[in-house]
Amino acid sequence: MSIFNPRTWFGSQQEAKASAAGSIVMPYGVGLPVWTPRDYASFGREAYQLNPIGYRCAKMISVCATVPGWLLFDKAGNEITEHELLDLLARPAPGRGGAFFFEAVYTYLMLAGNSYIEKVGPEGKPPKELWTQRPDRMKVIPGQYGLPSAYQFEMSGKKKTWPVNQVTLESDILHLREFHPLDDWYGLSRVEPAGQGIDRHNSASAHNKALLDNGARPSGALVFQPITTDGQVISAPDDVLEKAERELNKRHGGPKNSGKPMVFGGNVKWEEMGISPKDMDFDASKQDAARDICVAWGVPHILIVRGSSTYNNVKEAKVELYEETVLPLVQSVTSELNAWLTPMFGDGLKLAPDLDSIPALEPRRESKRKTHVELLEKGVLDADEVREALQYGPRKAGSIQSFDASVLTALVNAVETTGYTPLLRYMKSVGLFDPSMTEKQVLEEAMRVLDDLDDDDVDPDDDDDDDTDPENEDDDDE
Repeated sequence: MSIFNPRTWFGSQQEAKASAAGSIVMPYGVGLPVWTPRDYASFGREAYQLNPIGYRCAKMISVCATVPGWLLFDKAGNEITEHELLDLLARPAPGRGGAFFFEAVYTYLMLAGNSYIEKVGPEGKPPKELWTQRPDRMKVIPGQYGLPSAYQFEMSGKKKTWPVNQVTLESDILHLREFHPLDDWYGLSRVEPAGQGIDRHNSASAHNKALLDNGARPSGALVFQPITTDGQVISAPDDVLEKAERELNKRHGGPKNSGKPMVFGGNVKWEEMGISPKDMDFDASKQDAARDICVAWGVPHILIVRGSSTYNNVKEAKVELYEETVLPLVQSVTSELNAWLTPMFGDGLKLAPDLDSIPALEPRRESKRKTHVELLEKGVLDADEVREALQYGPRKAGSIQSFDASVLTALVNAVETTGYTPLLRYMKSVGLFDPSMTEKQVLEEAMRVLDDLDDDDVDPDDDDDDDTDPENEDDDDE
């Protein structure tokens, strides 16, 4: 019976929120924590702490993602420059700046595939603080219909649980996650597709380190061949072999002893074992592994491993990094903040990243400005449409009339000798030019504006009619 379904208690509108497949996502274990299926500690250690390529990729993306500031708009689209929400994002918690906070949010999201933000403040009011929580300490507690019923934090045997409203899905925890095709509760870490490259890169580095510790060459064998008086080769005594091994490690082992000559007595020779570093070509293997890591993280390889790349290549690579990797990540987090955090501060508010504050995207902005100016000159767009597209806003009232009449007069009079170009340029600069005008119409518009100015300068009290007082006229005659 439907009376036993809690979703029917709030009417059909609430019932429509449930997915038809949601009730079979987690048929068992409702209310029990779903443990993170991967070892986050290994991800953080192998891909971030020990691997320079993985560390640089994660650091570069997270830092670049914090470069654009936050813009806030009301429901009418007007920008709000001062607001408590902007203050909160600038300083989410005591001792934490906005850049540090969001760097942690983005780094957790990439390393673990999940990132958690906790809001702290009075019940039913906007939060006063925001905190990040380590993903490996957070657990999702499944509810009905494939939705989380709570989030649980566990550390040192202590637990803290934040419930999730099963109707509105409101919670004090925002769970950010990457898409995972095989997991209903947790996101896909970027370390996983980069895992083989990270392992190969770390293994190659470990090999080179061991090679250096062993004298910068592969292991070999020191062969003793004692010869008897009758010329027969016999085995060396065990005590001689043990002493030789100790002396060899002491005098020729490690990077400091690399290259030292060996002094042998008797019938002794060195036999190399294995293959040379050139044959193994571990440097090329590391380069190939580095490319695989960069591909998985979405970072152009030339930004991580610099080679013979030109300045223009690096410049374009930075633009690619933002457009292909950083901005989609920022937009995804912004969308979640607009759904979870922004409504707490009022209806109709909307956060957006300030893309114009990103220096690396200046070539794109310059190209956009150039394109719109060309459209203005061709008459496809008018000046106000161009200003709106470039986010300059409408011109102030009266700004079109801000021009020097003497300059305009001189340019009009000089049309016959200099042509229309100087006049066109000046009228564009003062906002009097309409791209739909012909050259003749531009001249007519300039003359009309000047005539209007002449009419405005006429004293309304002056009149050609003779209104002189006769008595005063007589006084003047006298």
